[in-house]
Amino acid sequence: MTQEPWPAGTFVGRLDPNERRGLLSLGRREEYRHGSHLLRQGETGRDVVVLLNGRVQILMTNGEPPSRPIATRARGDVIGELSYLDSRPRSASAVAVGLVTGLRLTRDAFGRFFDSYPTAGWHLARVIADRLRTSDKQQLAAAADVKSRLAAALCSLARGHPPAGSAPIVVRKTQGELGRMIGAATISVHRALHELSRNGLIETGHRAITIVDLDALGEVAGDRTTMHHLM
Repeated sequence: MTQEPWPAGTFVGRLDPNERRGLLSLGRREEYRHGSHLLRQGETGRDVVVLLNGRVQILMTNGEPPSRPIATRARGDVIGELSYLDSRPRSASAVAVGLVTGLRLTRDAFGRFFDSYPTAGWHLARVIADRLRTSDKQQLAAAADVKSRLAAALCSLARGHPPAGSAPIVVRKTQGELGRMIGAATISVHRALHELSRNGLIETGHRAITIVDLDALGEVAGDRTTMHHLM
C-alpha cells in the first residue's frame, strides 16, 4: 500500500527525500492512546516528537484548570521544538486525539540530524515562523472578542443601573469580577478596558468604570447585547 504524502507546510513535508529518510531513521517509534500526553506543560524534557499519524491537541493553562486548546498538530508536524531550542520547560501540553503514532527523538539525536543536514534547520525555522504568525493572528482575534464581550457586559450592567437624571453611568465591578462574567483572564480585561478608555468610551477608576458613550459601547458589543450571549 502506498504511503500517503506528507502534508505540505509541515516540517517533514518541507524536507527533501534525503533529509526525510535521515530524520525517519532516527528515534523511537511510539503509539499514544486517546487522551494520553506526548508532552506535558512545565516538564523539563528536551525530546521532540515527529507525528507520523493521527492528531494532537496543544493545550495551555495559566496554572488553574481547565487547560485551553491553542492549536492542533497532525501528520508531519514536529512538537517540542521550543524546549529543544531554548532548554526551558515545556510551554504547553500535547494530548493525543484518537490513536497517534509518533517518532520520539532525543535532543542529541535531533541535533545530529541538523549536523548531517544543515539546510533542514531552515525548514524548522520556517515552521516556527508560520506558527508565530498564526499565534499573532489568533491573539488579535481573541483580543477583539474579549473587547466585544466586555462591552456587552458593561452595556448590560448599565441598563440594570440607570443613572439618576444626568448623572453618569457608573459600573462598580473589579477587573477580576468582569473577567469571571465574560470568561476572560484579568490581564485580557485590563487590556480591553484600556483600549475602550483610550477610545473615549469609558473612564476607569478604583473599582469603578464610568461609561462615557453608551451608544458607541453598544456598537463595539455588536450582537452581544444581552448577558445570555456571554454565559
